[in-house]
Amino acid sequence: MIVTGVALAAPVPVLSVSDGRNEVLGELDEGEPLTYSYRQSIYDVPVYEEFVRRGDVLDLLRVRSPDIRSIEYFRWEGDIVKGSDGLWVEDAPPSEHAELVIRIAPLGQQRMTTQRWSFDLLPLFGETVLTVRVARRPYAQSLMKTPR
Repeated sequence: MIVTGVALAAPVPVLSVSDGRNEVLGELDEGEPLTYSYRQSIYDVPVYEEFVRRGDVLDLLRVRSPDIRSIEYFRWEGDIVKGSDGLWVEDAPPSEHAELVIRIAPLGQQRMTTQRWSFDLLPLFGETVLTVRVARRPYAQSLMKTPR
């Protein structure tokens, strides 16, 4: 029983999405991809920002969208190409983020997704500002708050 208690109390890395009052946790292993998707308000198209966890930061790898203008909006100096899925894609310049700050908009269709879980932000938090970061929480706590 002691071994089980220690294992459940051991800190594990998770993705923390919080508005300062409420927090949602999602398991996120080292090197695991994370996609933050949303409807871009200027061109009214979906955008997919693809990150990967590296240690305690989120590394932005690339951005994809069906409308090239939403990629050009980032004003990076790389090449925008058509991906095999039919979406425009551009690799991001090196950028590691200790945290992401996201404003939830009613029409934004904002979503966090990994291979293991996915959740819409508006129904969980309402219109607010969120902070997204890699955190360490006891394993038992991560099981209780992980959306499925």
